[in-house]
Amino acid sequence: MSSYSIRYADRAVQRKAGLAASQRASLEDLEKRLILNPFGPPAMSNRDNSWSAAFKGGFITYVVSNRHVVINVIDLVAL
Repeated sequence: MSSYSIRYADRAVQRKAGLAASQRASLEDLEKRLILNPFGPPAMSNRDNSWSAAFKGGFITYVVSNRHVVINVIDLVAL
């Protein structure tokens, strides 16, 4: 299985830029796991072809293109 690449929508990019250092490190760990398998733990299906996965202090919502081997992050929420 190929590794996926991750692309962030504009709003998610802006929110990612505002994360605290500990949140950013946790998100980077999450990204490393998701590029290997965006459908495995800690991913959760939202039953509408989108997925969510939590990191310390937030979560992302994303859709996956298997044809292009890309994870498109459509939203990032910091808690």
